[in-house]
Amino acid sequence: MNNEQLQIPIFFSIDDKYAPYLSVALISLLANISPANHYQIFILYQQLSQENQAKLQTITADHNNVTLKFVSLKDDLYERLGKDQNTLRADYQTLTIYYRLFIADMFPQFTKGIYLDADIVVDQDIANLYQLDLGENLLGVIPDAFISNDPTASAYAENAVGVAHQSYFNSGVLLLNLERLRQTKFSSHFLTLMNNYHFQLIAPDQDYLNAICHNELLLLENKWNYQTEYPLAVDNPVVIHYNLFGKPWCYDDVSYGDLFWQYAANSPFLTDLKKIKAEYDADQTLAKHDADHKNLLVARLSEFPELPVTFKKAVEKGVQIRL
Repeated sequence: MNNEQLQIPIFFSIDDKYAPYLSVALISLLANISPANHYQIFILYQQLSQENQAKLQTITADHNNVTLKFVSLKDDLYERLGKDQNTLRADYQTLTIYYRLFIADMFPQFTKGIYLDADIVVDQDIANLYQLDLGENLLGVIPDAFISNDPTASAYAENAVGVAHQSYFNSGVLLLNLERLRQTKFSSHFLTLMNNYHFQLIAPDQDYLNAICHNELLLLENKWNYQTEYPLAVDNPVVIHYNLFGKPWCYDDVSYGDLFWQYAANSPFLTDLKKIKAEYDADQTLAKHDADHKNLLVARLSEFPELPVTFKKAVEKGVQIRL
C-alpha cells in the first residue's frame, strides 16, 4: 500500500448465494480503477464458504492497489454490541438484514466509505463517487426510481416512512459519512427504534435509513445508481444496479444485461451463472414465482401505511425518528 495513494474503503455484504453475482461486481469495479488510488474492499458475511472466499480472492490477485478482506458479521458485531445479545433482542439472521447500518461502528478507522449491493456492475472508476464532498450530510444517496415514480410506491414512502417520495432513496449505493454516523450515534438510535416499535416495512434497512437520515442527505445524480427495475434516461451510468426482479442472470430483456455478461465472461463463477440462466429459460415457474413476489410487494405497499404502527404515525405521537 502506497501511503500517498487515496485510500477508498468499499463495503459489500453477501452470503454464499450471492457470491457469483458479487464476482461480476468485483470484476467490473476492478476493470475501471485508477493506479493513483488504493481500493480497500470488505466483504461482510454471515455464511460464506472457504471455497467461495478463495474464488473471490482470485479476482484481486493481479491488482497491487487492491486489498480484499472478509469480515464475519456475527463475530464482529457481537464484539461491537458489547457481547450483549440483548442489545438487539433478535437473532443474528435478523441482525444481518441490517448489516450496512453498522458499518460506521465496525470500521472506526475510516471517516468515509462506499457501500454497494452485490447485484451491480461498475462501469467507471468508483473513486469518482468517493471524492464527492458530503459536507456534514450523513449520506450521499440516489432516489429510488420505483418508489419515486410509481403512485402506489410513492404513497407508501409518504404515508408509512413519512418522507417525500421524490427524495426517498435506494440503499444499494451509499456514500457514507462514517464519522458523522458515529457522532450522531446512528446505530444506537436505530436499535432503540427497532426494539421498541418493530415497524412492518417493505425494505427494512432502506426504510430505516430513509426515515432516520431524511434531514441530512446529499442527493446525487441518477448515474451513480441506475436501477434496471425502473430505468430512467441516464447517459453513461457509472453503477448499473440490477435491483428487485430485473436480474440479467434470470431474464434476457434487462437493461444493460449485455454489460453484465461481458464482465461475467471473466468470472470464476461463469459456469454457475450460465446454469442459473439456463434454469430460468427452461422453467417458467421461476418467472411466475418472481411475478408472485412482485405482486405481494405491490399489495404490501398499499397495506402497510394502514397499520397502527408506522414511522409517520410514531412521529405524529411525538417519537423522535429523524436524527
